[in-house]
Amino acid sequence: MVIHFTQNLPKALQEIQFFEYRGFVVHEKEEIRTYLNSDELVSKYGDSKWAVIDLLNERYNSSFDLHNWVNKNEDDEVAYFINEAGSNCLNYSQFKIPHKFHLWLGKKGFVLGVEQKGVGFNAEEIHHQKLKDNEGAAFDFFRNCQSKVFFDNSENARIVFMIFLG
Repeated sequence: MVIHFTQNLPKALQEIQFFEYRGFVVHEKEEIRTYLNSDELVSKYGDSKWAVIDLLNERYNSSFDLHNWVNKNEDDEVAYFINEAGSNCLNYSQFKIPHKFHLWLGKKGFVLGVEQKGVGFNAEEIHHQKLKDNEGAAFDFFRNCQSKVFFDNSENARIVFMIFLG
């Protein structure tokens, strides 16, 4: 199991030997994504995901690619994490859009975070009771990826994190 309910951000930052933070705001307001604002917000969401990927590829000389998620290339855990966690926000969060992508860069790897505003979710309950299995693949991915996945608060989560070492 790679979901860690006891992991926290300060420990993760020590693991990666943190040296720089970057944030990518998608939706600042606490208002729901509707047909009136969806085009702009979904476009900003896509641009933010690519900005994270481009920065990682530049800094770590990597080859992450968001298309790997579409093409079912599960070896690209970064693309899978960003897309699955982001997709959960689009479908299940209170405002139907991620608030922000977080990126902590380190000497030994990085920590990604996908944050939603509004009402959180009970990650432990979803995981242990295997809820939402038929509504998306995020928790299936979280359970099976090689990287550590953790939450800001496992019973009222608003941020999903992934530590990528290497």
